[in-house]
Amino acid sequence: MKKVMMTLIMGIVALTAGAQNTLHETGSFTIQPKIGIGSGHISGSWNGSGEAKGKSGFLFGAEGEYYLSSKFSAALGVNYAEQGWIMEYTGAGDVKYKLNYVNVPLVANFYAAEGLALKAGVQMGFLTSAKEDAMDIKDDIKSTAIAIPVGISYEFENIVVDARYNIGVTKVNKYGSKSQRSDLFLVTLGYKFSL
Repeated sequence: MKKVMMTLIMGIVALTAGAQNTLHETGSFTIQPKIGIGSGHISGSWNGSGEAKGKSGFLFGAEGEYYLSSKFSAALGVNYAEQGWIMEYTGAGDVKYKLNYVNVPLVANFYAAEGLALKAGVQMGFLTSAKEDAMDIKDDIKSTAIAIPVGISYEFENIVVDARYNIGVTKVNKYGSKSQRSDLFLVTLGYKFSL
């Protein structure tokens, strides 16, 4: 996962060399519909001897961004994301944990170069469904989750490629002493409309 993130960051940075982009004016506002893919996984501690692996899923949503200056902006979004993880148990095979959320990220953007933004913020997630393979486990999972999104994006002629890592802060499970947190690495493609 770290190699994938570094490759994406290096690719986005390489795109900035010689690229021309339109700077957004102070006080302007944009709306950005976006779609993407993610790889969810679990962090923290859990019961049993299973090995945690990532689980892929899709996401879609939109984000509004307000430009405080040519270097700083604030963005508020809403998206639907398939999250979760896979546990590989010795002799028992894989068990898929599918957790779907409506996420509301609030992110501060710093434009380090024209079109290139570094971002960090806070995100509130609202659980819509939770399954362990085909079994419904929504009653065992907390209905809200807080995460810290950090990432990088590049905008060229209103097309935006965004790579983020959402670090889970709150534990996912309602019961038990073990602290399982749901993390998500995601890449989205969006298009900005100026209002």
